[in-house]
Formats: sequence, structure tokens, C-alpha cells
Amino acid sequence: MFARLIAPMSAPVVGLIATLLFTTHTAAAGPAPLPSRLHEAGGRPDLLYVVLFSLPDCPYCVAVRQAYLPALPDDPRFRERVRIREVGIGSAKQLIDFDGQKTSHAEVARRLKVKFAPTVLFLDASGQPRAEALLGGDSVGLYGGYLEKRVMQALEAIPKSP
Repeated sequence: MFARLIAPMSAPVVGLIATLLFTTHTAAAGPAPLPSRLHEAGGRPDLLYVVLFSLPDCPYCVAVRQAYLPALPDDPRFRERVRIREVGIGSAKQLIDFDGQKTSHAEVARRLKVKFAPTVLFLDASGQPRAEALLGGDSVGLYGGYLEKRVMQALEAIPKSP
């Protein structure tokens, strides 16, 4: 019966349904641990930090975190230069900011003017934006394309190390 329902649907629709089911099922597991550093100590200046700003109990944040961001480091085009981070918009947890100073997740979100979740920022090694922020979640199956485009734009704006 289920196969008869799925058979006439297009691949993107089936993918979207699978993502929604996966997201709903895994949302109860809670968010991934928040990072203690936004950048790598002694990190290369040509790295791009893709930073997800999230809120607890945000199903769109879960979808971005679990369905889209993990694919970036696996992509050979991005593997060497892209790092993924997550910041809790209202979290009091401490982290080391791009300037090496200890601060809270909430303060980082405030300083970068992030008020909406999910928001993905594309920051260079000094914490400066290198592509337009990606706001909101995926409702029509296009999020992966938007994310990839922003990553490509940001990487082009950051000079490669020799």
C-alpha cells in the first residue's frame, strides 16, 4: 500500500517527505553539543566557518543541522576549507569567539544581529561575513541548493592559502 502511494510521486517530493519524517523522529534526541570554539586555534586564514544559529525545539534547525550541514565536509569541493559550527541564540553557554575572547552563545548572536532561527552565517577566520546569511528552513526542497550557492560565494571571497 505504501509503495502505491509513493510510486506516482516525484523524487523531490519523496525526499522532502523522508526529511520531514527523519526530522520529526530525530528531533526528540535534542540538539548537537554546542561548540566551545568558533574557530580552530591556529586555524588557517582561508577557512570558511558555516555557523548555524539555532533555538531549542526548532524543527527547522534540526533539519538544517541533520540533513544539510553534515554533507558539506563530505563534499570534495568543500572538505579542506569548510568548518561547521553551531551557536544557540539564547544559550548562556560559553565559547571562544573569533577574536580569542570568552563569551556566551547569546552574545555572539546579539553581536552578529541574529534574531531568527535557523540562520546560517558564512564567516571567514576573523568572523567577518563572506556571503549573504541564509534565513529560515526548507519548505520546498531547495535549501541544499541555496546553502551550496552561499558556500561557493563565500569561498570565492576568501583568498586561498598558498
